[in-house]
Amino acid sequence: MKPDDKLYGLADSDEALMDDPDEALERVMENACENPGEPFDATAARIEWPIRVLVYRRMSLSEDDAKRLSEDVLERTLENLDEERSNPDGDPTEPTEGMRAAALAFGRAVVADYVSWACEPTGEFLEFTREQMAEREAEGKT
Repeated sequence: MKPDDKLYGLADSDEALMDDPDEALERVMENACENPGEPFDATAARIEWPIRVLVYRRMSLSEDDAKRLSEDVLERTLENLDEERSNPDGDPTEPTEGMRAAALAFGRAVVADYVSWACEPTGEFLEFTREQMAEREAEGKT
């Protein structure tokens, strides 16, 4: 899984996104088919044309995400250290500038390499007409 991978889905579908637009087209045809082996025209009559396959991309993380992550990691780390090593009656440890800088570097490194599972629409779409799908069916692509 790469951050710049495109994924594909159908409008108003709650099913998982797919790696290949052909998978989305197959799903449309399967969902419209009432009897296995029925002719293309019978299945096609139950489909709203053209078929629109939406293009998605993985959501990217921002500098704000890196900052939130760094603050959270630093806070949790200091809490753990204070529980184990600090005076139980003392004040919590305040982070130093060096700690903040190191935590932010960590947060940025994680954000740079993390690949989000969450996706967002790109605004792009692929559209397939009945005629195009008939050709694909004849070629055995769906």
